Amino acid sequence: MKNTEIELTKRALAPVMRAMAIGEVEKYPRSQYRSISVTASNLKIEEGKKFSRRTTGNVVEVKRIK
Repeated sequence: MKNTEIELTKRALAPVMRAMAIGEVEKYPRSQYRSISVTASNLKIEEGKKFSRRTTGNVVEVKRIK
């Protein structure tokens, strides 16, 4: 079986993360990890939304938890 890699491109974080429902998961390239962390922190302060992040290879999975 051939190992397939997910092709992820950079995209706007704040609008997507702001619109996420609790339990929803989005995937981003690892190169956006710092921006994801900053955006998650800002949304927690501004709107009370919480996110978890998990890195697997070159993919960062962002899940809204609150």
